[in-house]
Amino acid sequence: MNNPLDAKNENKSAHRIEGGIDAVVIGAGADGLAASAYLGKAGLRTVLVGAGPEIGGRVAAREIAPGVEGVDGEHLITVLDPEVIAELDLYRHGVEFAARRLDTTYFFDNGAVLRFDGDLTQAALLNLDDDSDREALEAFMGDVLETAAFLRPAFNGGGYAGAGGNQQRALEKAIGQAPPEMAARIQRYLYATADDVLRARFDDGQLRTLLLAEASFRSAAAPHEPFSFMSLLRRYAGEAAGLQGAAAYPKGGAVSVIDALRRAAQAAKVDVRAASPVKSILIEGDRVAGVVLADGGQLRASIVIAAIDAEQAFQKMIGPGVLDIGLQRILTSRRPEISTARMQIILKGVAQDEATRRNMMRRLLYAPPPEALSKAFIEARAGRVPERLIVEAIFPAALDEGAALDKRQIMSVMAHPLPFDEAPDEKRREDIRSAILNSIEMFAAGFSGRIEVSDLKLACDEAQAARASAGAYAAKPGILQQWALAAAVTGSPRISGFYFCGPEAQIGAGLSCASGRAAAKAALRAYKRGAA
Repeated sequence: MNNPLDAKNENKSAHRIEGGIDAVVIGAGADGLAASAYLGKAGLRTVLVGAGPEIGGRVAAREIAPGVEGVDGEHLITVLDPEVIAELDLYRHGVEFAARRLDTTYFFDNGAVLRFDGDLTQAALLNLDDDSDREALEAFMGDVLETAAFLRPAFNGGGYAGAGGNQQRALEKAIGQAPPEMAARIQRYLYATADDVLRARFDDGQLRTLLLAEASFRSAAAPHEPFSFMSLLRRYAGEAAGLQGAAAYPKGGAVSVIDALRRAAQAAKVDVRAASPVKSILIEGDRVAGVVLADGGQLRASIVIAAIDAEQAFQKMIGPGVLDIGLQRILTSRRPEISTARMQIILKGVAQDEATRRNMMRRLLYAPPPEALSKAFIEARAGRVPERLIVEAIFPAALDEGAALDKRQIMSVMAHPLPFDEAPDEKRREDIRSAILNSIEMFAAGFSGRIEVSDLKLACDEAQAARASAGAYAAKPGILQQWALAAAVTGSPRISGFYFCGPEAQIGAGLSCASGRAAAKAALRAYKRGAA
């Protein structure tokens, strides 16, 4: 379980003004921890303040049944920034992978099953017999992995790509400097629908179906919409345990990554303070001057990094009077429609046959037929719960011996796409629960009869746990829209010393920390120039 912070609250009092601080980081989630560790490691006197009593934000350990602990937030690592791992020495601080290269077993409506090797550079479907399909897959994955790796700086810039530009400018620069074949490929992929690209590359319907599911999973962009193929490139630009496009399970779950980030921050002499909510960000002239805490106290600093959602940072802590009209319009016009749900299921009994036990050591993904998937997005956007959902499932105890239960199993599930609700009632929750369980039954018939506990978390629940605005963890829009939003929130307002690395700065879903790294490095560049 996340350890309550050993906060230094004994030397705080209401209305106290603290000086001697170089930087304040607001938000004790993964990006806030990463940003503060970078600043502290560079020698800046840094204070990290979190609103809640524990760190980690939406990634947290929690008892989901008497004596049974689960981990909220992320259940796999797919996009954790390798630069953060190396530069903050996270392996030394405790990051360890129980499963480094998870194979994926795909399940289809017709009962067919395909298994994808966990090393995508091998492009091997381990039970694909047709040589022409295998060759088509190998050629496609070679193109996609090469293009995704080329675009990684634009995906991981956190709005601060390069020496002060944003992802869109980084993309334009990359295309301009790319070899002609790569430039043409990027231009082709940039505007394409996932459905069009995959139809053109594959005769095999199952290959197209599984890749459509991968492209659509956790995105608000439907596979038949322009720009949706970029979501697959973003997914495969990520790394896990040093392997591009892979999925890995950290020992102890994703909360162990949070613990390692906390240790990195503490090793960098960051002053980590829990239960210290911020009321507002101090601005004097056109410069940041620190923060005002909810108890009236002040932390004076020339650098403030906001690792919280944009609505809180800009609308509530800075205030609309300071924002330019363009940013205000962007922040107030966003209307999340699509979300992903998380369910942790305790199942009675253990696997009795070897085939089931082998599958439990893989990533499992139910891929609905393309027509059903497109319909699911239409239904979700209309506020209705779809009948068929993409379901990603893992069995933590099968991957990590330390998570084993006696005569029971935990199944960790993510399901998508679902309608986004700020305040769903019980009927809506039950409808979502039923849709997820029905989709799981498509590949695990009869499993519902073994359910002992099913713990459902929606996007609004994750936001509440992280003390974020309701829509902070809704599914992200298409990649081009994400780039535009990241540029807006990191480029405005023009307040010297203020930096942003909240969820709107991250491109794609998953535990990344790239935004925290990018914001901290931008702050350090300005600090060294004397412009922070």
